[in-house]
Amino acid sequence: MIPQTMEQLQDSEELCGYCADTDYGEHASYGTPNGQVFCEGAYCESAYERYLEEIGATDTIIKIKIRTKVTIVED
Repeated sequence: MIPQTMEQLQDSEELCGYCADTDYGEHASYGTPNGQVFCEGAYCESAYERYLEEIGATDTIIKIKIRTKVTIVED
């Protein structure tokens, strides 16, 4: 399985399911005396690490995937 990048998971909101800080996607905000506070991506890095651990991937694989570019050359 090729791991998805953090950006791909954020776009589909699938990353929220790996976020312990938002009760695994149940709450994107929490109440304070001054009103609602939204996570707005504050916990995405820890959620992405949890995602990588769960699928058995490493951050090195993701870095390679991001740096690899495909070029199509027509004859």
